[in-house]
Parts: sequence; C-alpha cells; structure tokens
Amino acid sequence: MSTPALAARHLDAGHGRTVVVDDLTLEVAPRTVTALVGPNGSGKSTLLMTLARVLRPQAGEVLLDGSPLARTSSVEVARRLGVLPQSAVVPTGATVREVVEQGRYPQLGAWAMLRRRDDTAMRRALELTGLTALADRRLDSLSGGERQRAWIAMTLAQETGILLLDEPTTYLDVRHQIDLMNLVEHLRDDHAMTVVMVLHDLNQAARHADRIVALRGGRVRADGPPRAVLTPTVLREVFDVDAVVVDDPVTGRPLFVSR
Repeated sequence: MSTPALAARHLDAGHGRTVVVDDLTLEVAPRTVTALVGPNGSGKSTLLMTLARVLRPQAGEVLLDGSPLARTSSVEVARRLGVLPQSAVVPTGATVREVVEQGRYPQLGAWAMLRRRDDTAMRRALELTGLTALADRRLDSLSGGERQRAWIAMTLAQETGILLLDEPTTYLDVRHQIDLMNLVEHLRDDHAMTVVMVLHDLNQAARHADRIVALRGGRVRADGPPRAVLTPTVLREVFDVDAVVVDDPVTGRPLFVSR
C-alpha cells in the first residue's frame, strides 16, 4: 500500500478553544481527487486549513507524505503543497502576472532570480486558467470570478504535487466552474496531482471526485466513492435534505434531486 499523500491522525482542530474538528482520522491517497462536503459549520474548511498547516492542530497530527507536517520546514511545505483559501487579500496595484509570479517564490530559494522554467510555469498557469489576455491587468480591476482564477493560477504556478482548494468555484460562472472542475481532473490524470477540495455543490462533487468525505459536527459521517456517499440516507442524515438519487445521463454517476 502506498504512503498517503496527506493524513490526519486523531485530529482536533478549531479556533481558540473552540473545537470544530473532533478526533478525526483521514488518509488521502496520491493522485486522487477528494471532495469535502457538509453543511455550514461542519468543519470542512477548518479541516482543509489544518491539513495545509494554516491552522495548528489542538490535538493529533497531520502527516505529509508520511512525515509529520509540524516538523517540516515552511519552505518545503510550500514546495510540496499548494493552498487556495476561501478569500485572499488583493495586493494593491498588483497585476495578474505579478500575483501568479508569487507562486514561484517557494521554488526559487533566497536571492534567486526568475528563470526560464519559472516563466514556463507561469505561462502554463495563465493558459490553464484562461488568463493569458488579462496577465497585465491589475487584479483590483477584475471581476470576482477573474480574481478567483488568478488565485488559482498562482497556486498552479507553484507546481506542487498536492493542491488544497477551499471552495474553488466561488464567484465563477457556470462556464468557468465547468472549466475548473475539468482542470482538476486533468491535473490528476495527466500530472499525477493529488487534490483535496471543499465543495458545496454535491452533484459537482459526485461528478468530478474519486472520493467524497461528508462531515457534520466536525466528524466524518460518510466516506467513499460518490455512489456510496450520495444516497438518500446520507443526504437526510448529513444535510437534512429529502431527495432521490438517479444516474447522471452523461457520466452514469449519482445525481441527487431534492423532493
């Protein structure tokens, strides 16, 4: 059995003295797409930010490729793990290209200059997110969806093996949501990346993820492939939703419709 790309062991996490994630154990296999779902306040984003070392565990530990995350240097974490939080601060006057360039800094080391490989990585990130034509525009002049794509491009420019995405489809219109989710699959299939993302759209999660982890009250209530998790029973117990589940006519994956 291969070493998990990320793992949580008996994890308690939260803010201050408040415990949001309670005694949670989880393993994320390499080269898979995992969707964290659950109602508001269920612990999805808290779990993701603890896996990213943005939040420090209150108990338990996180492992990155089998090694304790807490004992891994910040530079090494940034080289191996890319993170897109829910909201990011827009640098005053920064262009899209300058924001994407920040994604290369963990790979450069102290005092290093951008080189051809960095230019290639940034160009690819702009192309993948459809931002090439906007590269010289100021970020604060863009729409919310365009800004979101710029942050995604910065994360892709890091060229890490693991991506953690917190509600990545926020602010995106339907066309760009589809493009982003297809990009996630492309990164897994063609670049052997591991992706963990928080999603609110359950049908989106079922269509694009290999695995869905449903949380409620800071605990895992269901975990497995989409067909095992997107069931009337789980939808009722986790989301308080009365629904039927049918086969998606395009993908054959489960699709829920509320009653």
